[in-house]
Amino acid sequence: MDFSKESIFTEARSHKKFDGQPLTTDQLRSIYELAKYAPTANNSCPLRIVFVNTADSMTRLAECAMDFNQERTRSAGSAAILAYDVAFYEQFTTLAPHMKQPPSHAEWNEERLTRFALANSNMQAGFFIAAARALGFDCGPMGGFHSAEVEADFFDSPTWKFNCVILLGNGDADALHPRAARLSFEEACRVR
Repeated sequence: MDFSKESIFTEARSHKKFDGQPLTTDQLRSIYELAKYAPTANNSCPLRIVFVNTADSMTRLAECAMDFNQERTRSAGSAAILAYDVAFYEQFTTLAPHMKQPPSHAEWNEERLTRFALANSNMQAGFFIAAARALGFDCGPMGGFHSAEVEADFFDSPTWKFNCVILLGNGDADALHPRAARLSFEEACRVR
């Protein structure tokens, strides 16, 4: 494992082309075992993951992709479909036993549950990418998929909602464009 800031942040890139080799189940498990420690409000842990790890499943996933994302998806041997569970609070007896049961979240409307679950699962998604990079894998995060098709084909729970796909494996560095600019501290930040 390489937990250097270079391997996780400054030298890591978002890959669009991969060598097609799938990760092992142990490697996928290793990514999750690091990523699961992301902070979430009330320890809600709303992130749900479907690992796509066979040629047939990757082909089906590519068919759910929009335009040029189909070719990108076909190049990878593994992917993680990241979802958020709007019924995350059903796990609070395990994840947050100190809270009143049933939790107040059970009374929230769908819009409030979705905002909460999406915000917290996005924190977990960032940790997921950092974990994969720390373990030496390249990532290709993408949002260009037909979410209804992904949910129908890959999710077995109606409370899981599609967020994004992370392609995983060994990226093709020759296919990378030069790194694009980032905003400066002064442009992106305010100190009050």
